[in-house]
Amino acid sequence: MNVLDAIGNESRRRILELLAKKPCYISEISYCLGMAPKLVIEHLEKLEKAGIVKSIDDGKRKYYFIADTLRVEVTISPHNFEVSILRRNGSEFSLNPLNILKGIEEDLKLMHSSMNSVSEIYRAMKVAEKLREKFSAIQTTITSMMDGMLEELLEEVEKITNDDLERIVLLGIAKGLRKATEIAEHFRIPYKEVEKTLESLKMRGIVKEEEVDGEIVWVLG
Repeated sequence: MNVLDAIGNESRRRILELLAKKPCYISEISYCLGMAPKLVIEHLEKLEKAGIVKSIDDGKRKYYFIADTLRVEVTISPHNFEVSILRRNGSEFSLNPLNILKGIEEDLKLMHSSMNSVSEIYRAMKVAEKLREKFSAIQTTITSMMDGMLEELLEEVEKITNDDLERIVLLGIAKGLRKATEIAEHFRIPYKEVEKTLESLKMRGIVKEEEVDGEIVWVLG
């Protein structure tokens, strides 16, 4: 099964959304998503065959997790249908965004130069195609860099606290969850527990409240 077929199923996308929060075992996925364990196993097997998820056995349970970073680009236009799948272990992720940006201004000028003949229009189309590839490579590289930063942040969080709930709350803030209600809903944690944890982290100077766009939100201190 290829990647596109694997993620085309809504149930498998829900499983991936859950695994993006944290590694999970089969019965945990079944409970959180209201899905029969047998069906969960079938979906996980397909995701494994597509190379999207992997598993590890800690002796008690078999945990599933997302194997690596990949980007799926789908282009649909009146004259084009294209699907591109970029993985972190591919060359696209090793590119330097600053190097890619070089020459883009000249390319844009070429695109907007005179196009009064078939050859000139064709030339501009080729330049546009190269530009699209460059911007796609930049997006892919930045996604990989952000994943790396998040991994480093999680390592630092582990140094700050040994409490699992505090780690989850800090992870939620790092991922852009700004309110206690958002964190509680995202991780399926009782709101009161999240609120209590945030207050504890605030007292220790690890998180703080800020006003953003007219509302009070939580950010890392």
